[in-house]
Amino acid sequence: CLPQTWENPNEEHPELKCFGDDDPIDVVEIGSKAIAMGSVTEVKPLGVIAMIDDGELDWKVIAIATDDELAKEYNDIDDVPDAVKDGIRE
Repeated sequence: CLPQTWENPNEEHPELKCFGDDDPIDVVEIGSKAIAMGSVTEVKPLGVIAMIDDGELDWKVIAIATDDELAKEYNDIDDVPDAVKDGIRE
């Protein structure tokens, strides 16, 4: 379970030099099936990507559903093809 965690809009990230977006942290599931937004799904976290959206820091947890056929192959963010990671950044 991922607790509802917000990126603090009053605290500047020391390296990225921007403030949090005051939204819950997003989980981006990259498996082969469509999953409804807000659904509760067992996933394997692979890593995080820090994105800057309208000048605000927006962290994305990259994950794959544990029942997806690629879950056995993906164990770390480095296992995810660059094309998939680039698609998340767009």
